Amino acid sequence: MLTRVLSRAVPEVCVESAVLIKTTIGRYWIQVEPDHYEYWERFRQKYPYCAQLARARGVKELDLGYRRCPEFCSKGALIDWLADTLGLSQGERKLLKILFGYKC
Repeated sequence: MLTRVLSRAVPEVCVESAVLIKTTIGRYWIQVEPDHYEYWERFRQKYPYCAQLARARGVKELDLGYRRCPEFCSKGALIDWLADTLGLSQGERKLLKILFGYKC
């Protein structure tokens, strides 16, 4: 479902897969294949307010860095940021949370 949501969000960039990643220090971000950097660059152009929404959830400027996808301290914060940025319905938001094992 995450792959489909991200494909729909930036249809001009091919998305073969989208995976939620947890770093060794407990932060969460989304890896997009085949061209992760191109995807997030286009995402930021299409949704310029995404960085502001990420900062509102505690993401620091450094966390917007080389991965291009903001890194969040919880899966819930990442899912909420994505849902708010894309204007997902409550049903889509809940489904993403269920799929990633986050309690609604």
